Amino acid sequence: MLQMAAKGKVGRNAPCPCGSGKKYKKCCLLSTGNPVETKSPLLEEIAQELRKRRLTELKRREKFGEVRPCIHADFDGKKFVAVGSELHYSPKWKTFPDFLMSYIKHILGSDWGNSEIAKPFVQRHEVMKWYDAMCRFQQKQIKASDGTYSAIPNGAMMAYLLLSYDLYTLRHHGALQKTFVLRLKNNDLFQGARHELFAAATCIRAGYEIAYEDETDRTKKHPEFVAKHKSTGQLVSVEAKSRKRPGVLGHPGQKLPDDKIYLRIGRLLTNAFKKAPTYPLVIFLDLNLPPLSKRLFKSLWFDKINRSLECASNNYGGLDPFSLIVLSNQPYYYSDGDSPTPLGDILSIVARNPRIQVAHPGAIRAIHDAANKFGKIPNTFEEAS
Repeated sequence: MLQMAAKGKVGRNAPCPCGSGKKYKKCCLLSTGNPVETKSPLLEEIAQELRKRRLTELKRREKFGEVRPCIHADFDGKKFVAVGSELHYSPKWKTFPDFLMSYIKHILGSDWGNSEIAKPFVQRHEVMKWYDAMCRFQQKQIKASDGTYSAIPNGAMMAYLLLSYDLYTLRHHGALQKTFVLRLKNNDLFQGARHELFAAATCIRAGYEIAYEDETDRTKKHPEFVAKHKSTGQLVSVEAKSRKRPGVLGHPGQKLPDDKIYLRIGRLLTNAFKKAPTYPLVIFLDLNLPPLSKRLFKSLWFDKINRSLECASNNYGGLDPFSLIVLSNQPYYYSDGDSPTPLGDILSIVARNPRIQVAHPGAIRAIHDAANKFGKIPNTFEEAS
C-alpha cells in the first residue's frame, strides 16, 4: 500500500516538494496561483515611455488641434516627410517652417511661380508679393552655426507660412481638391479661396471630416462643404464669406485710410443665410479689417456687427438662420516691410434659437476652439509629431 504524506502548507523557506533542492520560494512557488510579485525594469521603462508619448500627443493636440501627426524621418542626410500619399524630401529642411516654405511651391507649381516672378512687381499674384517680402526679411536675419535663425516673422512671412500650413493640413487629411488650388492661383478668386481654405482647415483641426458638395447640381444653392464631427457624428453645413476691400488681397484699387473703412457685412450674411442648408449652418466670415488696437468684442466694430446680424436675420420668423458664425480678422497682409506680424482675432457668435437644432453642442464649440488655433505653426518636426 502506498503511503502519502498529508497535504499541508509548504513554508516559503522550506525545501521545495519537487525535490530540486531549492527553497520553495525560489522554485515552484513562482508557478502556483500566488506567484511572488516582481517588476521587470524593462516593462516599467516601456510603460513610462508610453505615458510620456501619450502626454506629448495630448499637448500637441491641445496646441494644434485634432490634426494627424507629421510623419517624418531622417535618412542618408535628408529629411523625409509624408503628406497623405505623397513623400517629400530635402537635405535642407532643419525645421518644420523650412518644409512649409518648400511645400507651398510644390502645391502651386514652380512653373506658375516663375511666371509670376517674371511679371512687374505690381502685377504679381498676392502670394508672390508675400514671397518677395519674406525673402527680403530672411536675408536680414543672422543665422546660427547650424544655418537656422530665430525671429518674429513679418506679416508677409506669416501669411505665406499659414497658407502653406493650411494647404498641408488639407492634403494630409485627403481634403485638398485640384479645383481649390486653381482658384488660389487665380488672383481674382484668391481671396475667397483663401478664406474657404481657412474654414476647411479649421474644421479639420476641430476633429471634422470634409465632404464637398456637388456644385454641378443647379437645383439648389450649396454651402462650401459639409463637415462631419468624427467623435459625435454631428453634421454641419459650412459657408465661407470674405469682405473685399480696395487694394487688399489683390482686389483692385487703392487702400483706404483706416477712418474711411466701413464694416458692410450685411449682404454677405444675407447671401450666406440664403443657402438653405440641410444641416446646422456654420458661417466663417472674414472681416478683412486693418490691425485692431483692441479685441473685436471690445472695439467699436462690435455694435456694428450686432446690428448687421440683426438686420440680416429679421426675415426668419424669430429663428436664427445659423448655428455659429466665426468672425475672423487676420490682418497679416496689412503689415508693411519688416514690422512684426500684427495680431489677429476671432469672435464667435452662437445662435440662441437656431432654425436647425444642434444635437451635439460640443461639436459646435470645437469649431470656435479650433479657429483660435489659427496662427500656431509647429517650429520643429518633433512639435508636429
